Order: sequence, then structure tokens, then C-alpha cells
Amino acid sequence: MAQIRPFRGIRFNPDIVKDLGAAITPPYDTIDPDEQERLHQKNPYNIVRIEYGKSHLNDDETDNRYTRASAVLRQWLEKDIIKPDKRDRYYFFEQSFLYREKEYCRRGILAALKLEPYNTKEVLPHELTMSAPKRDRLRLLSHTASNISPIFTLYPDPADQSGEFFSSVKSYPPLAEASDQPGQGYRLWALDDPGLQSELTGYIAEQPLLIADGHHRYETALDFYRQSAPDHRPGSGHILAALVSMKDPGLLVLPTHRLLEDLSPAPGSILQEQIAAKFHVQDMGHLKNLDRTCFFSALKEVSRDKHGFAFLNSRQTTLLAPLFESGDLPVKILHEQLINPVLKIGGSLRFSHDFNSVVDALIDRRADAAFVLDAVPIDQVYKRARGGRLMPHKSTYFYPKLPGGLVIYHMHLSLAPGK
Repeated sequence: MAQIRPFRGIRFNPDIVKDLGAAITPPYDTIDPDEQERLHQKNPYNIVRIEYGKSHLNDDETDNRYTRASAVLRQWLEKDIIKPDKRDRYYFFEQSFLYREKEYCRRGILAALKLEPYNTKEVLPHELTMSAPKRDRLRLLSHTASNISPIFTLYPDPADQSGEFFSSVKSYPPLAEASDQPGQGYRLWALDDPGLQSELTGYIAEQPLLIADGHHRYETALDFYRQSAPDHRPGSGHILAALVSMKDPGLLVLPTHRLLEDLSPAPGSILQEQIAAKFHVQDMGHLKNLDRTCFFSALKEVSRDKHGFAFLNSRQTTLLAPLFESGDLPVKILHEQLINPVLKIGGSLRFSHDFNSVVDALIDRRADAAFVLDAVPIDQVYKRARGGRLMPHKSTYFYPKLPGGLVIYHMHLSLAPGK
């Protein structure tokens, strides 16, 4: 099914970049202007300069953040600030992190993944995408021919072999170690043995990959490959992918909550009418006095047993369970029955992964209402994807995001001709 292969990664030269943690970056879609500035100031070699460089007022077709990213990449390669490895490798990584004072360690494999249309069922999407991010990533890819951040994919791992593959590399010292924030660190190893590489390639080829995060980047890379036909570069048919076992104990999936803003009386009335007509409403009390332990326990139950979710405003907290028969996921029911009808009339939608931020926005009247969801179990995400059923945008949040810059994939340098 999914076809992966080892590649010659491009990595920061430790003789020049002493602190790798100061040079890596979060993915572009998590970087706001303040974070962008902080990363630029953090280190002169922070790879945000390529992944998500600054825009200037006088930018034009010949001088803009995409052309500057290409110039930085070329300059760093010429000065050996980043250097291609000398052999094809699979790269194994560990990402350690804290969540609610609990320690996690997520393990993955970096590989060159062959781009295939979704209809082949070799690489499975699970969320809808939007056009604007794909236009941005296509312009960057056209100028740099590089993947700075890997897409995040999951494999079923039916034989539970991920541990055996990791054991084969962890007896060697790491290639690199980094920490980009308190409580979060990375270790990187290389799998150089051709026999083990072949075994890993064959094992992954027996199963489809689920895109957990990176749908826009995958679809952009596929479009870029199609547009470059028939004069394909050697590596343009692949993308940098992180592969994580669905059985990995460090795999953490969080929900993404929805906040409604700028609601005028008309969409607000539509919302209340839809709730009254289609949902059973369970009152959980005033938001400021919310018993959070009881609330989250009840939310999990109503989500699992009745496909429900929570509805909050500045005064009240309620749980909503559909009055109609539906075996669909709560997030899909929410969008079809409430969010989509409301947004057709007016208002705007914002996303948040943090419940505390949702509550603060409601109390401070920066949002008019919010929907709070329980996390979608990964087996349900995979089952839907196998059946070709997509979920609304931002239905899942695999925490934390994977960094960019640990290993770079360059379409002209990372794969030999003919591969």
C-alpha cells in the first residue's frame, strides 16, 4: 500500500549551529505574528526564515518571502550551515513532552513518502482542506523544492513491530538532541542498515497511512508534482513524512473547540431555534461556577453514548444530545445541524484547543458562544477514513505538533535520479 523509502536528509551542521533547539520551528499553521517575530529573534539560523518568513510592505514578484526563503536555503547550503547526509537513511525520532503534568514520549520515523492520489487508498485523508493555505504552501514549494516540516501520518502497525524497529537504532548514540521549550525535547537516530531498511519498507507497504496532520501540505505536494509533469525532478514525487504507530503510547489526540463570534440577533435566534428543535438540553449550571470534573465526565459520556457535545455562553453551560437517530461523530453533527446554518446568516467561527481560553473568551465577551467537544477516538478516525468519509476542518488535534528543521527533504538533493 503506502510506499516509503530512505533518503538523504539535510540537517543543521552542529559545528555551526550549536543549539538545534533554537533553530527548529513549529509548523507554519501554528505561527502567529508574535511567534514569527520571536522565532526570527531567537536565532539567526532559525528555520522559520524558510518555513514562514516575514512579509514586507514593499514586496513584489521578484522580492517576497518566498524568494527570500529560496535565497536563505541556497545560502545556507553553500555555507554548510545545513548539509545533506551522505547516504540514504530512515530517521527515527522521539518527541518527549508534558501535558497536564503527565510525561509522554511519542516515537516516529521520518521517510520519503511516495505521493499518491487519495483514490488509491494508499494514503488516507480524514479532514477537509481549505484553498488559501494550499496556495501559500505551493508558492513556497515552487521556490524552495523542500519540505521543512514533515506531514504527520499514522500506520495501524498490526504486528506491533514499531518497538522492534526502534530497538535496532536506540543502541547507537543519537545523531542529534534538541529542546525548543521547557518540558519538550527531541532525539534523532539514523537507520543505515540496508537489510533493516528493506524490512521497514516492506512492513509499511502492507498497510495504508492515515494523514493525522498535514493535509494541506500533502495535497500541495501532489499538485506540484502534477504541475511539473512531464519534466519531473527526481524527488518531486515524494514528501517528507513522519510515521507514528497507532499503538504508540505517546500518541495524544485532543479536541478542537469552536467559538462563535460577532453574532447578530438573526443568527443567534437561528442557533437557539435549532437547539430547541433538534437537541435534548442538559443544564450543567453557570459557567463561572462550573464543576469541571463533573462537566468533563458528563461530556465524555454524552459524546460516547449519544453523539453529543457541550454548548456554552457567558452565563450557562449545557450538554446537547441529538433527538434524532444518528451514528455520526459529534463534530459532524455539530457542523451540519448548528454551525453551518448559523454561519449562512452571519457571525464568524474561531477554533481553540484550550478549554480555559474558551471560558475566558466567553466571560470577557470576546466570543458569543462556544461548542466544546470530547476528543475523537483514533480508531473512529481511521475507520471513517478507510470508508472515504471526511470530517470537518480541525476535527482532531494531535498534540504536540511536529517541529520543522530536524531533517529537511529537498526534492533535488535527497533522492538520487531514477529513485
